[in-house]
Amino acid sequence: MNTKNLVWFLIFVISLPAFCQPGPGEVFKEFTFVPTIGDHFSELDPNCPRDFSKSHKWGQNKPRMVPRELVLDLEGATKAEMCVEYWGGHSGTSEQKFKVNGNEWIYLPQPQNTPTTPNCYYRTLLGNEAVPVALEHLKDGKNIFQFVAGPQVCWNFKFGFYWIYSFTVRVYYDSSKAHPTGQITVPDGVAVIADNPQFTAQAWSVNSKVKQVDFIGFYDDFDWEGNGIYKQWHWQTKYGVMDKHIGSDSNAPYSISWQNKWLPDQHDNIKIMAKITDENGVSFMTEQVEVFLFRKNRSVKIYKPFDVPEAFAVRVKRTKSCKIIVDDNLKRAKSAKLVLSTWSAATDDNSVHKIMINGKTIADSFGKFHNYSFDSLDVPLEYIQNGINEVSIYSEYEGHGLEINWPGPVLLIEYDL
Repeated sequence: MNTKNLVWFLIFVISLPAFCQPGPGEVFKEFTFVPTIGDHFSELDPNCPRDFSKSHKWGQNKPRMVPRELVLDLEGATKAEMCVEYWGGHSGTSEQKFKVNGNEWIYLPQPQNTPTTPNCYYRTLLGNEAVPVALEHLKDGKNIFQFVAGPQVCWNFKFGFYWIYSFTVRVYYDSSKAHPTGQITVPDGVAVIADNPQFTAQAWSVNSKVKQVDFIGFYDDFDWEGNGIYKQWHWQTKYGVMDKHIGSDSNAPYSISWQNKWLPDQHDNIKIMAKITDENGVSFMTEQVEVFLFRKNRSVKIYKPFDVPEAFAVRVKRTKSCKIIVDDNLKRAKSAKLVLSTWSAATDDNSVHKIMINGKTIADSFGKFHNYSFDSLDVPLEYIQNGINEVSIYSEYEGHGLEINWPGPVLLIEYDL
């Protein structure tokens, strides 16, 4: 990292607010702005010098902090926070932030644990983490939100730009707010679970019917959220709707079977909470329970990447790679998958756009074109070797590059015991 970028990085880190999530016993409502399901809105660096008059649909009118309206309920509110689903956009795009009702700018969450400035890595963050918003900056009723992009601080081609898929304001209330309540009843206490365990919750609400119960867990797994953390409360949002969590049920008894076949073995207990939401849109988070994962006849190991490059993307006959170490006995291996978060890992003209392990192709044009995707790719066991394995991407496409989001791909291997 050069001196200019290092100074910018330190200023950026100091300016970041603490990230937050709902905890046990908290009462809240979530208010989501969705442009259109399956759509997004974009933000461009207002000082971008490029001329789009002929080459881009925007013409001479560059988007500049277009106001977005969201109606909030602040009666009995105690605090508020903002979650944003966004694609980080062009490499190095900085100053990704928002403001509400004309108040000061608030920075969006960026991935953690990057070797250099987070903005230098491709990233798609999907609403798991929130940043605080001062209650005095919000209004009961209509609120105006604006977003902005800054210049590229690395890999610069003078085009700071990113996409927002949706944003959600989570408003918390004191206990006098009519709200649902309940608890996880199965398992009861610390229990041992194996594959496809059952979880059940009791749930009720005083002034409304219970609409849905969502089960979430704290464990070590692939980073579905895009925040650079493997061990966390795992869930993301998709246009404001919870996804990649343990499961949901909208009918009593509120019970789900966790499809955890590819969940890695865990060194510590797994924590489970349930989010109970009623038809008035009020949610309550239950107290957590703990379970211990024990499989008698099989094991799943997770192997995490290193040497993940900045701007991990390729096009027009370029190749980039990262590495994964496998240090277990592959003679016991039964099957394997490579799991990763990508952006535009497909093409629109059948060009080569592929991913390899140790020089052998495992998939071609495997994600979504011009959008994010979470891809779970089968890996032939004979392609994997003990020690260092190289995961590479290569493309002949002349359009948008194949991007791998931070923190990079993980290799999951299933073993016989």
